[in-house]
Amino acid sequence: MPLYRLMLEDHHSVFPVSLGQVQAAIRKLAGPTGPTFLNLKDEGGSWAQAGGTNGRYRVEVRDVYGEGFQHWMAALPGCNDRSEAVVYYRNSCTENEHPPRKCPLNATVANVLGLNDVMVILSEFWATGLRSAKYSWDDISQEWIEEDVAQKGTGIKVIKPKPKPGPVE
Repeated sequence: MPLYRLMLEDHHSVFPVSLGQVQAAIRKLAGPTGPTFLNLKDEGGSWAQAGGTNGRYRVEVRDVYGEGFQHWMAALPGCNDRSEAVVYYRNSCTENEHPPRKCPLNATVANVLGLNDVMVILSEFWATGLRSAKYSWDDISQEWIEEDVAQKGTGIKVIKPKPKPGPVE
């Protein structure tokens, strides 16, 4: 089982972190003045994170493969509504543009999850290192690649793992 580092807004990071500590951190997200995001990262660089306030959260997972990655956003199973939605987070805006707890995280209606969803997804990630099969996952890798290219001027494309060979016929 991988070891994880937990980063919780306005708290010291914890390594290695237990499942109980992860679940306690998730419950803190529900507080009206508590943290608004957390990140759970393994030693290989892959991570899962949740951000939001007021019972509205967005959950992402990044699978890292050497120099490349795939970036996913969780969606409610069976919800096909991809119209725009916003989730708010950050106790202090890093750009000093938004009031406390009002930095926008763009999402779609299907990507807006509740605290119980966050608990399921991050608990399963801690136990398995994988995205929960109970949810749909939108591949948003391209958005992160475009941002990386714009910020760093690099031209790295997504590097995905080789598909596993199928049965020999």
